[in-house]
Amino acid sequence: MDVTAIKEILEVCERLDKKGMVNAYEGNISIKRDGFIYVTPTGKNKAFLKEEMIAVYEEKTMKQVAGIYPASSEFPLHLCAYKERPDIESVIHCHAPYLTAYSLCNKPIESRAYPEMIGNFKKIEVAEYGTPGGEDIFKGVKPLIAKKDIVIMANHGMIAVGKTVYDAMNKSEAAEAIAKVLYLAENIGEIVDLPDDEVQMFLNK
Repeated sequence: MDVTAIKEILEVCERLDKKGMVNAYEGNISIKRDGFIYVTPTGKNKAFLKEEMIAVYEEKTMKQVAGIYPASSEFPLHLCAYKERPDIESVIHCHAPYLTAYSLCNKPIESRAYPEMIGNFKKIEVAEYGTPGGEDIFKGVKPLIAKKDIVIMANHGMIAVGKTVYDAMNKSEAAEAIAKVLYLAENIGEIVDLPDDEVQMFLNK
């Protein structure tokens, strides 16, 4: 096992909690490294997690080998992402407020006005609804997470994947900030799009 992986999860949990993106009942984080999967426990406040509270599973047998609590009920969602994306090391599922607002509206995030959105994400798609914690959630997420690093889940927040837990965190934070800006802009007035050649330039990056 890798104690560093556990410490990384705790660090990211604390940061996302301070940003209001996770809490006791919403959000879960995992790392897959060297034959083990480390995941946040079910129903525990992310701000107060300790090393011994992180559930550790042997990847080959899926037997829990450490941690005083079982994994989050959304653990199967993480396993689905790892299966579709062998190139990743971490999964973050959270209910960041603005991304979750888009999720409740089943509305994808896209913009021809915001360079950071165009260049970094192109478009954040919405996965078909599936019952939280159930296997039917996979049907909407699988085809999108196979090719996208961040996906909005209909009525259920978002999921982000990354080469490291910090990579997944950075994508989650950036997407939430963009969702907030677009929401505010839409409520201020008419958004002014970039010229087509500028949009294309950012799309090609």
